[in-house]
Amino acid sequence: MRDGPIGVLAYDGTKAVGCTRVPPGLRGRGISHSLLAGAVKFARSRGAPAIEGYPVDNGSEKVDLAMAYVGTRRMFEKAEFHKAADTSSAINAFPRVLMKLDLR
Repeated sequence: MRDGPIGVLAYDGTKAVGCTRVPPGLRGRGISHSLLAGAVKFARSRGAPAIEGYPVDNGSEKVDLAMAYVGTRRMFEKAEFHKAADTSSAINAFPRVLMKLDLR
């Protein structure tokens, strides 16, 4: 695993999604999607201008579930986030990207 800096952005009240860890016995039920939706709802309720996350960009390749705790780009895209930037971080050779959802 190579993990580098994600980046430094000026703080403007944007909220961030760190990890969405779901225990092995509960995976495959859409829980990560629900957690992400809850984070968006929370950010909106607090008046955040945006919310961002730093998932892996695995394309269509399988991700080791133990390393998918940061989410996948596809999961964020399904929640209407867009890719805002590349990062210098990677997990299991998959690059991490900055995904952002404008809440204004």
